[in-house]
Amino acid sequence: MTVTHEGGIAKHYALLAAGALGASTFNQAAAMPAKWKRTWAGYGARVADQVGFAASEELLRFALLRVVPAHGPAMRCNGARAGRPFWPRVGRALSCGVVNTLVVRETNGARRPNVPLLGAIVGASALSLTWRPERENAGKGMAFVFTRIGVVTGGTAMSGAYGAYNESSRVTGREN
Repeated sequence: MTVTHEGGIAKHYALLAAGALGASTFNQAAAMPAKWKRTWAGYGARVADQVGFAASEELLRFALLRVVPAHGPAMRCNGARAGRPFWPRVGRALSCGVVNTLVVRETNGARRPNVPLLGAIVGASALSLTWRPERENAGKGMAFVFTRIGVVTGGTAMSGAYGAYNESSRVTGREN
């Protein structure tokens, strides 16, 4: 994740905070996890869970980027540019989002797994189990960790697809 685009760091952290509140509100409405009651205390636990996960993920990503730097996206998203037919454009944006979430390019042009991002998601998901009630049952704990990894990775890929779709519109000067 590069935070050098419009709005920079402040926008990035504002979106993280909004995402944490949105996820907490959804989880409150769905009573997930059920052990945290639908009270203000339960909502507070859900907010703390989301904020703790986001902070853990950011710190792990930062540390992993220092050890295994990423030098660019693995795939250019030229096929998502404005002026192309809608479905091919959406398909290209989706494939860009998925590929650029899972793979990065090194300075020599070689592709490799996106260790900083994927490692941070896996590490933060496992770490968040330490404060969640699912930790009391191994099966529920494993299901929670794998579900969180899937949801966060999928959300990151969809965010990348949305960015590729919108970025290609800005480059050509057209709005969607």
